[in-house]
Amino acid sequence: MGRAGTEYVVAIEISTELASVKRARRTTRTDGETATSEDEVFVLQFRIWLKDVSPMVWRRVQVPSTTTLHEFHGVLQVAMGWEGIHLYQFIIHTVRYGSWETGARSPAVTLGDLKLRKGSRFLYEYDLNVPWEHEIRLEERRPVKPGTCYPACTGGDGNGTVKLTDG
Repeated sequence: MGRAGTEYVVAIEISTELASVKRARRTTRTDGETATSEDEVFVLQFRIWLKDVSPMVWRRVQVPSTTTLHEFHGVLQVAMGWEGIHLYQFIIHTVRYGSWETGARSPAVTLGDLKLRKGSRFLYEYDLNVPWEHEIRLEERRPVKPGTCYPACTGGDGNGTVKLTDG
C-alpha cells in the first residue's frame, strides 16, 4: 500500500456504477429546512483502525451510501491489503452481518439503510479464527462530488498485512 506516513489515493472498482444512480430529490419541510429524500445518494467517509496492533494501522475511505455491506467488505479488503479468503462479519448496533457460514444476517443491506450518524462506530472482523478486529467510525456524510470515482481510499498509515506473533 505504500510507506508509513504516506498519503495516497486509491480508486477501487466495484460493480455499482455511481453514475447510474438516481439524482436526489429535495423537498422543503414545514420548518423551512431542506430535507433529503430516502433515495438520495451521498458519500460516507469512514476511518478504519486495525485494533490491538502497534504501530497503528488505519485507512480513510469514501464510499457511496448505496454500497452494501458485502461491497464494503471488498473495499476494506483492498484498502487493508487482505486477500479476501476468510470469513467476515460486521457488528452494527449489536446485529451481526456477514458470511452466511457464521449465521450472521445477510450483508446485502446498504450503508445508507443503516442510518448511521456522524461519529457512529462499529466493528468489522475478518478471519474469525484470529480474528482481525477493525473499528470503523463514520467521519462525514457529504454530497457526491461530480467526476469523482468512488469508492476511494484517501488516507492511511501502516501496513495492513502485519503478522501476529505470540509473546
